[in-house]
Amino acid sequence: MYFSSRLTVDPSQLTRIEKVEPTKAFKRLLHFMTGGAVADKVEHETFAAVSVLQQFNRLFWSLNIDNIVRLSHDDIDIYEDLEGRKGDLKEALDKYELTVNDAMSELFKTIHLVLEHEDANFIYLIEIDINRSHDVGEYPIELAVNAMLKEFKAKPGENADGLKARMKDKFLNQEVYEGFLTEKRVAFDGFISQVEMDIRKHIKIDDIKVDTNLRMIVPKEKAERPKSIRRKVRGGAGGGPIYDGYHGFDDVIFYGLLWSAMAHDHHIHVPESTLMSEEGDVIGSIDEGGMDAGEATLFNDSASYDDRISDFESSTVEMDSVSSDSGSSWFSDFTGGDWGGDSSSSCSSCSSCSSCSSCGGD
Repeated sequence: MYFSSRLTVDPSQLTRIEKVEPTKAFKRLLHFMTGGAVADKVEHETFAAVSVLQQFNRLFWSLNIDNIVRLSHDDIDIYEDLEGRKGDLKEALDKYELTVNDAMSELFKTIHLVLEHEDANFIYLIEIDINRSHDVGEYPIELAVNAMLKEFKAKPGENADGLKARMKDKFLNQEVYEGFLTEKRVAFDGFISQVEMDIRKHIKIDDIKVDTNLRMIVPKEKAERPKSIRRKVRGGAGGGPIYDGYHGFDDVIFYGLLWSAMAHDHHIHVPESTLMSEEGDVIGSIDEGGMDAGEATLFNDSASYDDRISDFESSTVEMDSVSSDSGSSWFSDFTGGDWGGDSSSSCSSCSSCSSCSSCGGD
């Protein structure tokens, strides 16, 4: 169990909107047939990388965050902490300004940062992506905040039995469990509210959106001791920076690999949550009605992972699909209802048109 929040920020900057050749097969054909009249659109931010990092530096200092884990420019690592150093933010930013020339600063694609922070309740990993180009309507700055429970960080040499013994008091009964989650949720929301307020104070913005949820990891097998969990592509889409295998975080997230099994063993009714794999992929979700973990095969780590996933999928009664009689025409699905197209449109028969045969793929 850990808390996750995603903040998307629209800075007050001048932007430039450009037409680009569509990626979908049918729209690409129309693009050539109409001499380029059918096109997708992207939005380019005009801010320089150095200037926006300077604004974020003021934000970090206001939040007492001075510990950086990683800083990269267009997938080139400028700085990465492989030793667990503290207070290295200034060093990383100084190195960035010395490394990046004016052209790189003006024409960058993505700046990626990962920062570590601690308070009385949590150990945070904060992932920030600053995107110069993005779809029209999307915000160029994204923050993913993962908060792990500080009190359950594994001690040196501690195994699963030892950590479970420290955790068991939170699973005594439903009232104790819910009271603990409520206490920690209030603390996490307070931190996110402070982050949002300081963003508004130190960075000129037009809008900011915040989405927060509770997440639970479903491990592939019983975890006997701390181990690395990581997504396939570091810094890629997924559950957030805790899945990137950064230095020292095996001990931090170990309790998260035990949480679902303990909820199962103590018949805890778990609240609305997002269920995650060890690779940071979304397995599914628990709706607002919650779920009795004791009756859920998914949380029984004595069963095989494939059987648990299969049982969970077969028990899910609502699937994310759109019926064929939804009223959306095949033509509007491809073109967004006009010759200019809409890059956010998708085929009604699938969740992603990038590879399905029904719409031609990319």
